[in-house]
Amino acid sequence: MLYLTCLSLLLAQMPPTLPASPPIEIEAPKDPVCYFRPPRDWELVHPKQYTEHVQIGFVGKTSGQFRPSINLAIEKVDVSLKEYVKAVKKIHMAEPGAKWRDLGRFPMEAGEGRLTEITNTSPFGEIRMLQALFVQDNTAYILTAAAPKEEMLKLTGDLLKSLGSLSLTPDLLDSVDNQKKEDLKAIFSSLGSISSPEGQAKQWEDLQKKVIGGYPEMGSHWHYLVLREGHQKIYSQKEAAALDSAPPSNP
Repeated sequence: MLYLTCLSLLLAQMPPTLPASPPIEIEAPKDPVCYFRPPRDWELVHPKQYTEHVQIGFVGKTSGQFRPSINLAIEKVDVSLKEYVKAVKKIHMAEPGAKWRDLGRFPMEAGEGRLTEITNTSPFGEIRMLQALFVQDNTAYILTAAAPKEEMLKLTGDLLKSLGSLSLTPDLLDSVDNQKKEDLKAIFSSLGSISSPEGQAKQWEDLQKKVIGGYPEMGSHWHYLVLREGHQKIYSQKEAAALDSAPPSNP
């Protein structure tokens, strides 16, 4: 069973960038779609830097060297949540100097999960992680938030909200109310009808403004997933791959 102990430590040191176009080479999520709401204004870690099973990661700001982070990993399992938590505990307890605590049941929008706390050392000092675990239909969803121990206290409130926001939906559009869903469907139905590069670029720019500006309550992970789907409709696979190879920039 896979569990990457230092995943948050790795993501926290990666240079965050918001890609100009969501990368095409990453396989589109299968049903159900999983998303969460990271803390406001946290930055997306470039998807090309993710390791296996990591779906997305975000980092926050800090005055120190270690940036707080939160990431989502998904893996197939054949055990219950109770057994999965035991396996995770066993892995952590085998690490020299690591401390692990089961904080109990944890309500998430997807259902009841389990919240754990891990404390470990790094070259930047002592790091504390909060990890929310959820298992459904032979799939484990792992949300991990990490920060320097001295910063975790002030971040805990926002991080718990993010961890609890983990949601599963058969369709991204089902996550918004009926009127907004119809508006978004209308926007998507118009995508892909333009062949000129200039027209496609304008359509992509407009889509970003509509999704981010029109649905702020959904959070940046949902924005990313919707924009990735929209980008695939606007551009052909060949054109999208070419755009994805260009240096990323903020939209």
